[in-house]
Order: sequence, then structure tokens, then C-alpha cells
Amino acid sequence: MKRIAIIGLIVALCGVVPCLAQSSESYENWLVEGNAAYNEGNYDQALTLYSQIEEAGMESAALYFNMGNTYYKTKAFPMAILYYEKALKLDPGNEDIRVNLEIANMAVVDKINIIPQSFLARWWNSLRSSFSADGWAWVSVTVFGMLLLCLFIFLMSRRTGLRKVGFFVGLLMVVCLAFSVLFAIDQYRDMKHQDEAIVMSPTVTVKSAPSENGVNLFVLHEGAKVRIMDSMMDWNKIKIADGSLGYLPASDMVAF
Repeated sequence: MKRIAIIGLIVALCGVVPCLAQSSESYENWLVEGNAAYNEGNYDQALTLYSQIEEAGMESAALYFNMGNTYYKTKAFPMAILYYEKALKLDPGNEDIRVNLEIANMAVVDKINIIPQSFLARWWNSLRSSFSADGWAWVSVTVFGMLLLCLFIFLMSRRTGLRKVGFFVGLLMVVCLAFSVLFAIDQYRDMKHQDEAIVMSPTVTVKSAPSENGVNLFVLHEGAKVRIMDSMMDWNKIKIADGSLGYLPASDMVAF
């Protein structure tokens, strides 16, 4: 019976691998065709092909960046901002994505004053955004390998000088490893949590309570970025860059 089960598993795997390869090839073809359509100025066709890849469950910074560029060409600025933001979540250190996002944000009506951060907070966020979650994971693996090398030098070397070097460099690697693992976890959490959103309605009024009867607080326009603090029924409690809080219908925004 065990032999039959193993044979069945092998047969199943042999059937799955060609299927996966075929699917991957389809995605690659759609991407190539989408890029060709974009270069020819056929933006609707490009979006159709890119959307097929996204709807199939595939995601990448390059795909979202291309979608952002395509939406920008069609002057669908809120959607362009949304996909640039999604691309930036996957590849926070990509300068091209950041520049294009800044250009797209110039089309947004709302110019919200950002609460200034301390030098330490800016430095921390800049360092954390140097790599994606995968990038920090690879940094962690590399640092761990160097830590093992330092440990080997410390334990095996008979020279006092080399042992000291191994010990102190090893301590430095421990600190670096702790930071890289922390950054990797932090980036992964940001990538998976959809706690930010882009306003899609042309004009929306932020309320003081999750109800149409709430007091009008302020107005936002399409393309504005908000942070989702809480969700209740069909309403989201949001916060904007200047610290202002309020409630908006979830249907007026798309989370990312």
C-alpha cells in the first residue's frame, strides 16, 4: 500500500509540475504582451493583460510599477498612486518607484502637511526602507554566516589577537543580525497588512462618527492617502498625515 501511495504521489507531482510551468509561462507571456501594448500606446490592452496577472494571484514590484505607469498615462491618478504605493511596499528602496509616486501625487488636490519626524525616526525609517523583507532576510543569512565564521575563529585560533578580533567582530555581527531580523519582520508585516488606503471618490467628507449623521470635519479628494486605524461595519476610522482623525465609508477608498 505504501508503494502504491508513493507512486501515486509521484504521478501527481509529475502532473503538477508541467501545469505550474505552463501557468508561469502564461504569466510571463501576459507581462511581455502587456509591456509591448504599453510601448505601443495601447494602454487599455496593457491594463487588461497586467490585471490578468494580478487576478491570478501573482504580485511583484515590477508588475505594480508597470500598472502605476499605465494608469498614469490614462490620467487615472488615484489608481496610479495606489499601484505605485503597492510597488513601494514590495520594493521600498526603489528610487524609480518613489520618484514616479511623487510625480503622481502632484495631481492630488489635497496638500496635507506632514508632521515632522525627529532625526532618529527619519534615520530609522530610511535604514529600514533600504531593503525589502526578502532583502533583509538575505542580509540576515549573510550576517549569520559571518557570525559563525567569527565564532570559529574565536574557538579555533591559538593567537590571542585573532581571538579578540573574532570575539568583538562576533558581537558586532550579533547586533547587526538582531537589527536585520527586526527589519525583515517589520517589512513583512507592512507588506501583508492592508492598513493604508487611497481615496477613490472625487470628493468625500470625513465625519466625526461612523454615520452619515456625524459632524462634518474636513474634506478629502481622490488620490489622498490615509491610514486605516480601525474598521466597523461599512466605515473606516482614518488618520491623515497631519494627524487629523475621522471616519469615511470603506467604499470610498481602496486599501493596500
